[in-house]
Amino acid sequence: MAIGFVAILVLLGPMPTPKRRVSLAEPLKALRHRGLLVCGLVALFYNFGFFTLLAYTPFPLHMGAHGLGLVFFGWGLMVAVFSVFVAPRVRDRFGVVPTLAGMYVGIAAILVVMAVEEGSPTVLATAVIVAGAFLGVINTVLTEAVMKVSPIERPVASSAYSFLRFAGGAIAPFLAGKLAEGVSLQAPFLVGAGAVLIALAILLLGRRHIKEFTPVPQQLRLAIDEEPAGAIAA
Repeated sequence: MAIGFVAILVLLGPMPTPKRRVSLAEPLKALRHRGLLVCGLVALFYNFGFFTLLAYTPFPLHMGAHGLGLVFFGWGLMVAVFSVFVAPRVRDRFGVVPTLAGMYVGIAAILVVMAVEEGSPTVLATAVIVAGAFLGVINTVLTEAVMKVSPIERPVASSAYSFLRFAGGAIAPFLAGKLAEGVSLQAPFLVGAGAVLIALAILLLGRRHIKEFTPVPQQLRLAIDEEPAGAIAA
């Protein structure tokens, strides 16, 4: 946390002051936009599965603090690497919707494997780390899609999207515990997989509302950066 705090102080440039006040109702009104609503609902159910994996898995792992720390360090490392280096390339090659669809199928499959092998800490630990790769790609591609899917201001669009997605994250840990107590130890993983498949279905049904965006070639990007502002305006 201290390193992150110092990095923000040193690397983050001055932020522009808001040009107007934003009411609390604006993010909710923004969800009238079909593309933003689709992305938000997709994220709600995906986050249900994601937080089931994140919050419930430590219990059946039966590891000490150091063991859990190593497992989730591996998970976080995979998330970071695949978010930054892999996600843009996969998205550019296959497109936003196919990339997300493939990742959701992968996460659902991992959760099913975790349900079947619930009694094997080795399988669970491996599944958590591998899931980090899929989650890293999803986080980058879906966040970029949300920011481009509507003409709504970014802060408002982000607030609307976050309102929906963290609803799934808030419900999942509580429900996972109740399912484990009242149904079975495998039930949280299976319900999480089902939630991710619902996210996949919403994505496919609403795909026409999600904009695909084409990356700017490196040569063109360099030419734009070198072009004087006046020439571009002309």
